[in-house]
Amino acid sequence: MSDLDKMMAFGHWLTLKKAQLHTELFQVSTNANHSEAKIRVKAGHVEAYTQCLEVFSELYNGDLNKFEESYLGRKPDEEEESDGPSQSST
Repeated sequence: MSDLDKMMAFGHWLTLKKAQLHTELFQVSTNANHSEAKIRVKAGHVEAYTQCLEVFSELYNGDLNKFEESYLGRKPDEEEESDGPSQSST
């Protein structure tokens, strides 16, 4: 399975989970037996999955360098150290 297929599957799962949580939030909020705290917790879950999906979508549809700069604080001109021979003292 390619990395693209894996990303697509994960994005699909995030989308389904977000929809499921929206449905659960609606059910909890319309039932008078549930406390406000339970509704807030469920709303927090919806918000967290929504934010994850938005960031994932930005990564999937956008530029990797822009994503790394925005979310990881890396600049495009920064490169990892070379894999050259290490110098160690004996």
